[in-house]
Amino acid sequence: MNTLIPAWKKLILTGLSEDAIAFDWTARAAKLARKDTPNDIATASLIAKSDGIWAGETGLRALELVSAEMGMPLHVTSFAKDGDALTPKKKICEWRGDASSILVFERTLINLAGYASGIATQTHELVSLSRSKGLKHPPRITGTRKTLPGYKDLSIQSTLIGGGYPHRYNLSGGLLVKENHVAAAGGIAAAIANARTTAPHLLKIEIEVRNLIELKEAIAGGAEVILLDNFTPEHVREAVKLKPANVVYEVSGGIRRENLESYLIEGLDVISVGGITHSVKSVDLSLLFSNT
Repeated sequence: MNTLIPAWKKLILTGLSEDAIAFDWTARAAKLARKDTPNDIATASLIAKSDGIWAGETGLRALELVSAEMGMPLHVTSFAKDGDALTPKKKICEWRGDASSILVFERTLINLAGYASGIATQTHELVSLSRSKGLKHPPRITGTRKTLPGYKDLSIQSTLIGGGYPHRYNLSGGLLVKENHVAAAGGIAAAIANARTTAPHLLKIEIEVRNLIELKEAIAGGAEVILLDNFTPEHVREAVKLKPANVVYEVSGGIRRENLESYLIEGLDVISVGGITHSVKSVDLSLLFSNT
């Protein structure tokens, strides 16, 4: 079983609830217009209208389950798998079922699948660029925790489909000492020491630094992962010269497709990009009824 199906089901049900589908007058009118159609069975095709990477396969499985549970069963035939490239006019899948049911689910599924595919598409572009420079060890591209409440699982799944990696799943999934934690602790050395007394032994300690002076303090304090926050490419190169063999370097802050190439520096391990999930351009999708 795909363990992400429940997350998709929850989002689909939320969308249907917000749409107040019980009083969808236009769908009712369409059903009335088709009263002479045998069993009111219709077929509709989901079509891509823009380039991208498909990331809605789990959503289609969830759609079948939700529609069946609601007594409005739809059968979906897929022609694309997660990770497949989309081009305009590409047929992604076909829905078959009651015409009014198709109309009820149309917008919710398109919104979610377009958003997920947008994340996968943007991630894929960044990952492809990171591997194009021929570095011996290209940095991995990760998302961040900048996701909308309720969309975390979908966002992480889409990032993975695009070839990227997730960051910590939630606050308990990693120990990241940021600027405000350092200020509260009274300095970098104290922040690292305090973190080590509370952290589970399986978690590495990551600390955010803003300049080369703080970087040296973090290295001296025994940080295992160091986040170079808003470093310029020139400062990243200087930081790499100071890097101990057992320390992981991550860089974050304002990195996007336009400037990613300048951060592809040997010795940098991770580039985290909040824009993967917080500035998403959805893939354009359309659901069209067949003439028959």
